[in-house]
Amino acid sequence: MRILVALLVLALGVGLAQVQNRQALITDFRQVQGVWTVKLDYVEVKDCNRDDCPAGIEISNQNPLIRTFRFTRNTKILLLKNAGEYFQATPQQLIQGLGGRNFGWSFDKYTPFYIKVDEARREILELKQMYLP
Repeated sequence: MRILVALLVLALGVGLAQVQNRQALITDFRQVQGVWTVKLDYVEVKDCNRDDCPAGIEISNQNPLIRTFRFTRNTKILLLKNAGEYFQATPQQLIQGLGGRNFGWSFDKYTPFYIKVDEARREILELKQMYLP
């Protein structure tokens, strides 16, 4: 019985370890043969209170490796309407926003997103625009 419980805990741990929460910049977003794919550059967003950091945050890119993920029907794209409210967007709206369209709270290719990905399946689960004052 203990072995069965141990195996179950191990299996759940491996399954949960595949889903990662991170911050990333979108470097490319396109549809290829009917499948939406996004290329992400993982970054670290840090608070800063220095004279050379007037925005109060800095984006650090210690690992310039670009990773590609595909969207599924269950992928959520959340864009800011205002400082505290999100709406669920379509891939087309994300592309429009990256191109400069304002849906209430503007963003561009230098805006980091909170992401949830399944690394093993190379799928993006959630893409959420980061609030930047």
